[in-house]
Amino acid sequence: MITKANFKKVLTFLGFEEENEVYTKKFDAFDCELKADFKNGMLVYPENKDLKVNERQTCNFKANENFVVFECVCKLLGQGYRPEHIELEPKWKLGHGASGGRADILVRDNDNRPLLIIECKTAGSELSRAWDAMQTKPTQLFSYYVQERSARFVSLYASDFVDEKVTRSYYLITMQDKQEILEKDENLKGYRDATAVGEIYQVWRDTYKKDFTTFGIFENNKAYRIGEAKPTKETLKNITSKDIQGKYHEFATILRQHNVSGRENAFDKLVNLFLCKVTDEKQNPDELKFYWNGNAYDDPFLFQDRLQKLYQEGMFEFLGEEITYIDESEIERIFEHYDINTVKQDIKDALKRQKFFTNNDFAFIDVHNAKLFYQNFEVLLKIARMIQDISLTGSDENQFLGDMFEGFLDQGVKQSGGSSLPRCRS
Repeated sequence: MITKANFKKVLTFLGFEEENEVYTKKFDAFDCELKADFKNGMLVYPENKDLKVNERQTCNFKANENFVVFECVCKLLGQGYRPEHIELEPKWKLGHGASGGRADILVRDNDNRPLLIIECKTAGSELSRAWDAMQTKPTQLFSYYVQERSARFVSLYASDFVDEKVTRSYYLITMQDKQEILEKDENLKGYRDATAVGEIYQVWRDTYKKDFTTFGIFENNKAYRIGEAKPTKETLKNITSKDIQGKYHEFATILRQHNVSGRENAFDKLVNLFLCKVTDEKQNPDELKFYWNGNAYDDPFLFQDRLQKLYQEGMFEFLGEEITYIDESEIERIFEHYDINTVKQDIKDALKRQKFFTNNDFAFIDVHNAKLFYQNFEVLLKIARMIQDISLTGSDENQFLGDMFEGFLDQGVKQSGGSSLPRCRS
C-alpha cells in the first residue's frame, strides 16, 4: 500500500525531484506540474492548466487513497491525457435510481465528452472487497455511470509500492453495447435499454456476463484510445514478492468456489496452463494469444482452441512430445475445392464435440457434455486470468517466479495427501 511513510520513495520512483520538502514532476508536453508538498501536507494539481478539482478532499495526505489518485493522475498525464480533460471528484445529483456521490477521476475525450470514470482504492484488501462487491450488487461505480451515460468505460484502480517499484492493478469495464452479442438473442437487453442503476448492473451481469479486462488503459495504449492496443510481452508485469501469496489464495478460492475437489488434477492443469503461457511469450511476443479478449470478441471454444494449440507447440518445443491437435484450418484445406458447406459444418460440429466436450488437458472437472464444458470453462477462465498479466519468461524476477511455482507444487501435493517435495534453488 502507498502510505505517507513510503510516499517519498514512490515519488522518486515516478521521476519527481525534491527541493525543500516539495516534490515536483514536470510534464513538458503540457507545460504543467504535479507537486507533493510535505511541509503543508498538500497534493497540488495543475489547475492553472484547467485540470478541474471540484472538492479538496483528495488534495491532502489524510487518506492513503489520495496517494493512489495522485499516482493515477501522474500516469494519465504521462500517458498523454491533457490536464484540461481530467476532472477530480465530479459530483452528481441523486436520481434515476442512483445514489449520487463523487467519483475520484473523470477523464474526457478530445471532444470534451466523458470517456472514463475511475474509482481509486488502496491496493490489497480494499480493492479486493470493492471488486467482490461488484460481483453481487450494483456499486457506486455503476451509480456514477448513470450520471454520465456517454462515458464509454468505468474502472476500479489501485496502485502499490512493492519491492521498491510502483505497481498498478485495475479492472476495466466497457460500457458500450456490442451488437454482435445483442444479435444472438433478441431477449437480451443492452445498456441503451437501461436507465436505473439496477438495470445497468443487470445488463453487465446478464448480457455481458460480468465481462472485464485488466489491460487497456495504460500499457502500450495511446491516450484516448482505451482498449485498442493488443497485449504484448512488453506489457506483462513482473511477479513481485507480494503477488506470490495472493496467487496461492486466488487459486484455492477458485477451486473452492467451484467445488473442485481433485487438487492434484487441478495442479496438473495449472502446470499445463503455465506451459501454454511460457510458449505464448516465446512464440507470440508481439500479440499474445493467452489473453481472454472479452465476450464480444472471443468465446470459450476459440479461447480453449488457442490453449490447445499453445499446449501442442509447447510440449513439442520443450519436451519433444507430439500432441494430437486438429486445427479447423485443416478442414478448410480439405474442403477448399468442394462446395459442400453443410457436410463441412457437420464435420466441424462433430470435431467441436470431440475436442471440447470430453476431458482434455484443461479439464479441472470431468467434462463429457456441453453443460459440463461451460462449467469447467468458468474455472479455466478464472485461473487463466490469474496468470495472464504476469511475465513467466523475464529474467528480472526468476527467484520470485521459482518461489511461486514451488509453492503451487507444494500446496498441490499436500492438498492431495502426498508429502512435500524438496525445494530446489537455482
